[in-house]
Amino acid sequence: MSISLHSKVVITAAIAAACWSGEAPASENASPYQPGVTTGSPAGALPPAGFYTTQDFYIARGGTLVDGAGHGSPLRVQNTAISPSLLWVPGWKLFGAQYGIGLVQVYAEHDVDTTALGGKSTKTSGFFNTILTPAILSWDLGHGFFTSAAMSVYLPNGHHQYVNGAPAQTSYANDYWTAEPSFAVSYLSNGWNFTVNNVFDFNRTNATTDYRSGSAYYMDLTATKTIGHWSVGVIGNYSRQFTDDYQYGQVVGNGNRFEHVLVGPLLGYNFGRAQVTLRYLQNIKTRNDIDVSFFHASVSFKF
Repeated sequence: MSISLHSKVVITAAIAAACWSGEAPASENASPYQPGVTTGSPAGALPPAGFYTTQDFYIARGGTLVDGAGHGSPLRVQNTAISPSLLWVPGWKLFGAQYGIGLVQVYAEHDVDTTALGGKSTKTSGFFNTILTPAILSWDLGHGFFTSAAMSVYLPNGHHQYVNGAPAQTSYANDYWTAEPSFAVSYLSNGWNFTVNNVFDFNRTNATTDYRSGSAYYMDLTATKTIGHWSVGVIGNYSRQFTDDYQYGQVVGNGNRFEHVLVGPLLGYNFGRAQVTLRYLQNIKTRNDIDVSFFHASVSFKF
């Protein structure tokens, strides 16, 4: 793998999590993990030893709440966020793999208008849950193939509020723990980056509401080509919740099993010490959630 490709890798699947979270009627919260957030990265491979950072600015917008049958109700949701992340690769080997540690902390303005659904318009700002990744392991399989495995933990320390014992519309973070194992495979050769990143969320119960959000699977896909200083390609995401939401021992509604399909372009430029990347993920399909699309502009560099 070339050094130029490594220079843009600052956060892998394990620590990728600049997160979307917005309430929808009949559901306590949306997914902790932001669908498609690791797209563009060769998530199967850690960069060379050192300290890395990414400053990711993103806008997430949605205009329809979609039920399980595909029927939509109008609302407006927008998150405008800054998501700094840190990655330390100390140069240690564990089980024959390169070892890394990661940290992400998102701060966002959370703008929600549910007046069309009989609600209200609110705007708030605050921190999302801190995301720690104490272990990222990456193996070089040879012939351009890499694979990684990692575990991330979402701390229940972000901005959340309650009204009459229920999460307020102004809440941004989740008031519960989430464990997030992931594994990825990357093929990196001749400027190509083909990556499949698989992420799983396992949520604990919110002690205040006795609400437990179902477990979910996310697949981030990357196909890019680096030519000189430029990188171009196509990215995508498929997300699906595979267990029901529960509250007080009962299934909530139809289980609130969300599903997303997102696809879009990537454009990047390597300035040498820093890599600038633009990504757009357009919503193609949504069930049991808000039809959110994402625009990312990020700068990555090594200390």
